[in-house]
Amino acid sequence: MKARLNMWIPGPVYESLPYLYIIGGVLFISGTIYVGLDAVAAPLYIACGLISIVYGAVVFSKRQARRQNSTKGDSVKSA
Repeated sequence: MKARLNMWIPGPVYESLPYLYIIGGVLFISGTIYVGLDAVAAPLYIACGLISIVYGAVVFSKRQARRQNSTKGDSVKSA
């Protein structure tokens, strides 16, 4: 039988993750511009930056949609 391990992230860290992903992506792209677009690793940095920004936006929008749906469901159940 496998032991199931639960991993918990503190609330403030969990809530700030989408913002950190977006900030990290912006920093990747800014670093690419600082180093130079003709650098060997520039396409990799730009790709990592764009992926981080998109992932942060997706996580943020999914959380907002989930919270709106749970709020609507709570108001219907309490009525």
